[in-house]
Amino acid sequence: MAHAAGVRLPFEKLPAAVRAWVERSLGSVVVSAVTQQGGFSPGVAARLVTASGRRAFVKTVGTALNPKTPELFRQEITAMQGIGTVPMAPVLYDVYDDGDWVGMLFEDVEGRLPAHPWEQADADRVLGALEELTDALDPSPWPDAPVAALRSREFLSRWDKVLEDGLAVPSWMEGRVEEFAELARTGLRELAEGKALAHWDLRADNIILTEDSVVFIDWAHPALAPRWADTVILHADMRGSVTLPALPNDPAITGFIAAIGGGLWWGAAQPAPPGLPTIRTWQRESALVHLDWVRERTQRS
Repeated sequence: MAHAAGVRLPFEKLPAAVRAWVERSLGSVVVSAVTQQGGFSPGVAARLVTASGRRAFVKTVGTALNPKTPELFRQEITAMQGIGTVPMAPVLYDVYDDGDWVGMLFEDVEGRLPAHPWEQADADRVLGALEELTDALDPSPWPDAPVAALRSREFLSRWDKVLEDGLAVPSWMEGRVEEFAELARTGLRELAEGKALAHWDLRADNIILTEDSVVFIDWAHPALAPRWADTVILHADMRGSVTLPALPNDPAITGFIAAIGGGLWWGAAQPAPPGLPTIRTWQRESALVHLDWVRERTQRS
């Protein structure tokens, strides 16, 4: 299953004021900027090298590219500042916000994205690192982090919208939408009890593998949730391509999976937002992964 991708802007096309901030922060003129692909956000995402040899990674976006993305970047800035130093997360150097353009400068992490579809060796390595990350984030180092069940309530309650809009569902689900809506409500209630900090957006394109470590990037959505939340999210990205350890037969986990599936299914039926032309196809494909997973866990055909 391919990921959606934003439309990237070359570093050279940034407004002069934003480029000046980058060079001022790095203390030298940028001589190389290599655009990085992957991820949902439009705007600039580039690995930089300055005349002095300093390296960094910049991500920045303006409202004209997508009116909602700058607010997500502000959310990530707040999160990174709230979390502080987290094992296996990149170091934030500096931030920029002129009310229109918002940007972040990070350390440049030398490595690669995991193969996608996933390969077993990468999956095993990342799941092992996620166990270490979860231990480091439980209890949360950011006590004032948003509560996932509250912040994502609308997304995780979308089976009600599916019913209201009369959206078609896979044939095997006909007559079961109410059941899935109830499962989602169960998952949402249990999700609200979690005290660990979850990354909340784990996919192959939010992970970098270096020679000796795993780095989890794009911390725009961290929130308080049960310890199992990130594992469920990552398993969904890996399903169908590798062998995965079984998750507990817990109604809360099944309900969480059902809730994500509903959010994605309803979202896939909406018009694509500016700058993100492939997101609806990705949402539909991902929704089907979650729905099949629930069918498997509820042991019904």
